[in-house]
Amino acid sequence: MPTDNFFTPLNEEDKRTNILSTISSPVWSGGTATLTSFYTSSVQSGSSGDYYYDVYDKVQTDTTRQVQFAVSYGHIDGSGSLSTSAGNNPTKAVYRQFRNICIKNSSSETRFDFDGNGDGTTYKAWDIFAINVNRARYREKLDPGNWELHLTANSRTTKLIDDSGATADSSINASKRIFNVVSGSISTGTAVIKTTAGDQTTVNSAGSLGYFFPELGVIILNSYALSQGSPYPAITLTRSTATNDDTSKHVYNAVNTGVFFQARREEQIKSSHYFCRVKSEEYNWSQNPTYYTGSNAEIRNATFIQDPKSYITTVGLYNSQNELLAVAKLSQPLLKSRDREAVIKVRLDF
Repeated sequence: MPTDNFFTPLNEEDKRTNILSTISSPVWSGGTATLTSFYTSSVQSGSSGDYYYDVYDKVQTDTTRQVQFAVSYGHIDGSGSLSTSAGNNPTKAVYRQFRNICIKNSSSETRFDFDGNGDGTTYKAWDIFAINVNRARYREKLDPGNWELHLTANSRTTKLIDDSGATADSSINASKRIFNVVSGSISTGTAVIKTTAGDQTTVNSAGSLGYFFPELGVIILNSYALSQGSPYPAITLTRSTATNDDTSKHVYNAVNTGVFFQARREEQIKSSHYFCRVKSEEYNWSQNPTYYTGSNAEIRNATFIQDPKSYITTVGLYNSQNELLAVAKLSQPLLKSRDREAVIKVRLDF
């Protein structure tokens, strides 16, 4: 009885390896692109709540829930902290932490500078709101132009996006790109219009709405601009140094009431393609026990003696030591006979 070779070697022309490609996918757990419900944890609020609030996708009683992002408030002198006591200024630590991460010359630039009108005018911010997407969610980076956050307070809603679609002139610091946060909506196409972030007649001294750092998964918002009132939501901003404030909770409340945070992530992957060619005389027989019958292992279907047929369901990739490295399953069995040849492309992503 004819037999097939167990292995078929791949030639160099059958391989294409280390092909770099960029993919975009939803950020949130379960492949969700938009969050419309936000939850905190009473346990976490009592521990690290002095510094930030983790935001979950499900209620506290759901054991499958996961952290999606965190919200926090930072003040350069420590004002607005939930827990204020001698030597304990959580908001000061928050401000300086984000300053060190986000600002290029953090040793000389002590405060975030929100450019008010795009012509070099500066607004040195004393405090900030920070949205920090969980590392496991954004992986390599957030996708510029593909996020939208709604903040609501005092019956006013501001929709925030970035201006990446309007400019090829993003600031680049090593792997750190910086885009402006602007008021607008992805669905209406506002993302492709670069505008000054802020109502210059109402909030002239407040500066822009903030900055977006895709590689860091961080959105830094100008807290003063968003707390001044119309057209913005007037998020409650307390800067006391003598009382126990909870400004981070005010940020969470604005996100929670806005009930909308859409985001996608962007990552580069390396792919290898292997073209597994099955020629006419190859793999027409099967080792499946149902293929044979009797103690002498005779072919069950007599017509297969002259015209053998089989179905390909799986492709295995082996190294030179015949060790199985990868297995690929076909979506459906593929009929193979002497009259049928096939090329099966196996793709491995890293």
